[in-house]
Amino acid sequence: MSNEFLSHDLSREFAGRSALVAGGSTGIGLASARLLAWRGAAVTILSHDAKANAEAVKQAQTDGLKLQAVTGDASDGAAVAEAVQQAVRFGEGLHVLVNSVAMHPYGDAQTTAEAVWDRTIAVNLKSAYLLAHHGVAHLLSARGGAIVNVASNQGSACQPNVSAYATTKGALLAFARTLAVDFGPQGVRANTVSPGPVATPMLQMAATRFRPEEALDAAYERFGESVPLRRVAMPEEIAELIAFLVGPRGSYCNGADFVVDGGLLAALGI
Repeated sequence: MSNEFLSHDLSREFAGRSALVAGGSTGIGLASARLLAWRGAAVTILSHDAKANAEAVKQAQTDGLKLQAVTGDASDGAAVAEAVQQAVRFGEGLHVLVNSVAMHPYGDAQTTAEAVWDRTIAVNLKSAYLLAHHGVAHLLSARGGAIVNVASNQGSACQPNVSAYATTKGALLAFARTLAVDFGPQGVRANTVSPGPVATPMLQMAATRFRPEEALDAAYERFGESVPLRRVAMPEEIAELIAFLVGPRGSYCNGADFVVDGGLLAALGI
C-alpha cells in the first residue's frame, strides 16, 4: 500500500474541495454536510426548509465550518442550477455532489394517488438527475469528482405499502450505474449508499404515523429489533460511508451500491 493511503490525514481530507449536498439541512444530509466541512470542504447545502437551513448555517459558524445554505426545491431545475452556481463560487469549483433528498409516502400501486406518485418521483429521483445534469460539467472541469445518491435498502427489498418510495430508491441504483459508465472514463465516480433504519426525521415520521402514542426512544428500539445489530443507525454513521466514497480513500469505488443497514438484508425473515 502506498504511503499516500497509510499517512492520510482525515482532518484535511477535503481541503481545497467544494461539495453540494441536496437535502442537507436534516438527517443524513446534514450529518454528511457537516462531516465534509469538518474535514476541510467548502459545503453548500440545498433544502426547501429555510428555518433548518438557517439553523445549520448558525451551528456551522459556531463550529468554524465553511458552510452555506441555499433555500430551494431540489426537484426544480432552476433551483438546482442556482445552487450549483453558488457552490462553485463558494468553493472555487465543485468536486462532490451528494443527494440526500427524499419523501416517503405510504401506499401500494392501487392506493397511491397519481399526484403523490409524480411528486415522489420528482423529489426522490428527478432531484438526483438535476444535480448531475447541472453539476457534472463542473466535476469534469475539476478533472474528477464524486457523486453519491442516498438510496435505501428498500431499493433492493421492501416492506408492504411503499410502492412509490421503493421504486425511486431502486431507480437510484440504476442511475448511479449510468453515471459511472458515462463519466468514469473522465474521472468522475458515482455510487449509492443504501441505509436501513436511521434515527432521522423520516423515521420519526414513520414512528408517529403508526404508533403516535409511543415514545420515540421506544419506537427506535422496536425498529432496531429486526436488525442483527439490534439498533437503528445514527446519521453520522451513514455520513462516514458517504465521506469515504466521495473522498480519495474511495478512489476505486464506482457504479456500486453500498448497503449500510446493520445486517438487515442479510437476515431471513423467519
